[in-house]
Amino acid sequence: QPIGLVLGAMIDLPVFSVLSCLCWSEEESEKILAEQEIPTEIAVVFLRTAEGRLAGEEIPSLLDELSDFGDCVRIQPDPRKPGSEGIEASDFLLVGVIPTDTREAFKGLFERPYISRVSYGFSKDREEIRRILESQGAETRPMIEPKPEELLTQAKSFMLEREMSNQDNPIEEMELPATDEQKNSITAPKGFRSSGVHAGIKKKRRDVSILVSDYPCVCAGRFTQNRFLSPSVRISKEHLALGDIRAVVSNSGNANAATGRRGMEDAKRMTEIAAENLSLKPEQMLVCSTGLIGAFLPMDKIEAGIREASQSLASGEDDRMIEAIMTTDVRRKSSVRRFTIEEREVTIGGIAKGAGMIHPNMATMHAYITTDARIAHEALDAALGEAVDQSFNALSVDGDTSTSDCVLMFANGQAENEEITLDHPAYPSFKSQLKQVCIDLARQMARDGEGANHLVRIVCQGAATMEEALEIGRTLATSLLVKTAIFGRDANWGRIIAAIGRTNATFDPDQVKVWIADVLLFSDGMATEYDEARVEAGMAEEEVEIRVDLGAGEAEMTVYTCDLSYDYVRINAEYHT
Repeated sequence: QPIGLVLGAMIDLPVFSVLSCLCWSEEESEKILAEQEIPTEIAVVFLRTAEGRLAGEEIPSLLDELSDFGDCVRIQPDPRKPGSEGIEASDFLLVGVIPTDTREAFKGLFERPYISRVSYGFSKDREEIRRILESQGAETRPMIEPKPEELLTQAKSFMLEREMSNQDNPIEEMELPATDEQKNSITAPKGFRSSGVHAGIKKKRRDVSILVSDYPCVCAGRFTQNRFLSPSVRISKEHLALGDIRAVVSNSGNANAATGRRGMEDAKRMTEIAAENLSLKPEQMLVCSTGLIGAFLPMDKIEAGIREASQSLASGEDDRMIEAIMTTDVRRKSSVRRFTIEEREVTIGGIAKGAGMIHPNMATMHAYITTDARIAHEALDAALGEAVDQSFNALSVDGDTSTSDCVLMFANGQAENEEITLDHPAYPSFKSQLKQVCIDLARQMARDGEGANHLVRIVCQGAATMEEALEIGRTLATSLLVKTAIFGRDANWGRIIAAIGRTNATFDPDQVKVWIADVLLFSDGMATEYDEARVEAGMAEEEVEIRVDLGAGEAEMTVYTCDLSYDYVRINAEYHT
């Protein structure tokens, strides 16, 4: 059975099951059970190398890097053995011991172009592992092990027979099954349907999608401020101004940007094909493209994909569209809010893509938001603008602004509430719920930043104005020195105050305070006597907060970013433009 199929069925495979299916030498058992000065855990990794890559050349270098984290106890097949240099595409099993606080960095080792699929499992329960190893009886002689795919089948049987599915941490896989929210997000509001298909623009993932409202909509949007506007942005802005939007068609894997007159014709053709298949007019369609810049769209594939997508529209299967808008993303991103307006349940649902080229001003990603609220266009546009300013425009991964991305929002009124206007009592509530959806999506994008290990929340308080608070937040979010310090878990407050000092914000340096992970590091113009161990522990968390108090006013703003790792450089060095 192909390992990919087994992995898909074995997301809950426990580490205990894997270890139980292996034969262990005495030396290997000692490595696994050895007490360490720092907390460690057992890591199990299944990976598949891409076709055409010589694993015998690639994997050894990965193992060398792994030695910086911990100890590789077992890899099979072992490409380091003599005669393994010519091993081509293959499945590998790796078992290692790593420090507990390096799990995210360890997982980052396997985000490489020559690895097409990877799954992880982790366990800290040494007592259970000891029981498993002792029950087997360690052998000092070499043993012939099953192939990884055979091992997976054994592990599956082992788990089913012993009903151990809840006794250990599940394997974490890059392409985990969609959650209920992801499946029912953009179509959670009444009257919307979505689809996503694989048209062949990307090698494996879905890449063409459609979102449609079955009822007339009011629609609002925010678009990239990059002056090299893509054809999709130009056409969408033109159609949006006409005020009769019902659907959006999108593709990923190709941005259709910097493609001249042909690019405009192709984007227009996308709206025509989608409209024809949805029984709409082309001007009722919006169009979005994301991916590589400078390449023409493969229109034969896209036309076929649009036709297929139009035939598979449904509610409650939104994970298909989420996948179809992703490029370098690892995680699906969705958010849903349900609330009541005048005893009517109203729903706002959103999905987004974006992991690189994330920086204000809107749009540096794609986000699609729907609601069944009945709301005037003026109120919808104002609410979206404010929500975007406090979420997506307060987000930065790498300081680069894309050429083709946008935030689009559709409202079809199927909640049948009284129409919300700017002066309606329900407008503040609607605006607040929309802002929470946007902030949630922005946080997910920051967490999924290319090569990121940490979501970084930057809070600037005590600023003279909101604009100055935002300036401080953005400056810190785009500082390479600050972002690399977070990656290195270095509480380098000097880099933070240096970045603050080059802004135009109003403040007295002696009044500025700086915290990292709730530990005050800088006050009264100098370092405090802080607990380094406490800061280091806080910086090891998945989410790290930097808080700055300027002592100059009452304004406060939160900006989201991520750390900057080696993998960001690798991903973007290898990503064709």
